[in-house]
Amino acid sequence: MSGGLVSTGGSNGARANEMRANIVIVGAGPAGLGMARVLADLGVPDVRIVERERIGASFRAWPKDMRFISPSFPSNAFGLTDLNAISFDSSPAFALRSEHPSGSEYATYLEGAADAFGLTVNSGVDVHGLEPDGDDLMLHTSDGPIYASFVIWAAGQFQYPSDGDIAGADLGVHSSLTHRWSDHPGEDVIVIGGYESGVDAAIGLAAAGKSVTLLSRSANWNVDSADPSVALSPYTRQRLSAALQNNSIELTSDADVLGLERIGEKIRVLTSTGHSFTTSSPPILATGFTGSTTLIAEWFAFDGQGSPRLTLEDESTELPGLFLVGPEVKHEQHLFCFIYKFRQRFAVVAQAIAGRMGLDTTGLQVYRMNNMLLDDVSCCDGDCVC
Repeated sequence: MSGGLVSTGGSNGARANEMRANIVIVGAGPAGLGMARVLADLGVPDVRIVERERIGASFRAWPKDMRFISPSFPSNAFGLTDLNAISFDSSPAFALRSEHPSGSEYATYLEGAADAFGLTVNSGVDVHGLEPDGDDLMLHTSDGPIYASFVIWAAGQFQYPSDGDIAGADLGVHSSLTHRWSDHPGEDVIVIGGYESGVDAAIGLAAAGKSVTLLSRSANWNVDSADPSVALSPYTRQRLSAALQNNSIELTSDADVLGLERIGEKIRVLTSTGHSFTTSSPPILATGFTGSTTLIAEWFAFDGQGSPRLTLEDESTELPGLFLVGPEVKHEQHLFCFIYKFRQRFAVVAQAIAGRMGLDTTGLQVYRMNNMLLDDVSCCDGDCVC
């Protein structure tokens, strides 16, 4: 698979010295690299991966105490793909000897995977936007314009934290921006947000010897669902149970936080019910992420929850040739926000693009055999019986 560019006249016949590729993948995280691997398996020529920083940059930015909530296990030998792998023939558990790897460990796995798959990543290329240009899509980048027949957006979410539209959010600190939980000032800490990142922050702060009050709109920790996209993972539930036994975390639901305000040396947290909470340290904002599609929002339509609307091939409904892979992919109420979920859509995108290029796609059968080609999301409607 080529990682370079070719000079071409382009579809308009007037760009002889411009940079062009058949496909440009934006982002060199698990989505971008996993997608590139599938295209390479199909022999798709002239694919370029561009990355603003370096391979696995988002994972390198994780707090040092953060771990994968999905377990890794070297199960390839008996036909099961490691939950955190980006391909059916690799395993972070085997490569890292870790069941719940840290962000930096996982970045090491991604680097090794890129090398093993022969993928070339063009680092230090910042994409500022894109637009249609004749039959091509033109990416505005720090290296100048790049033209492509197809763009696959794989820039992820973690580097785009959201403040949850909380007034005075600058008085707090987003959970993704804390280096270590033990570094957070104060002994009594308020965490805003009760999903995975909020509960993980509360657990980490409690382990660092702090007393934690977690505020959430709803009691997400009590949600009973087999879908880890809407309920806490077993790994998080297990750790939360242990922390609650030590009385170091107080869980408070029906606490819709509207704003933060400074009162002398204290910070007051205001809720929609009129109740307030006061702390001497910056509250932790576990308020999620806006997602990288906000950088090119004009080329997506969004649903009522702010998710990009996609075709059944994960193509933008607004701009043909622009595809989305990664944690922002959603179909109806089916979320693909974890690696073991969104990797099932790589082959769907590859099949669409390779098919339009007239290439043979029978090589994708191995992906279907390894549960990495999910083209019928109706199979996601069921729940566990016990």
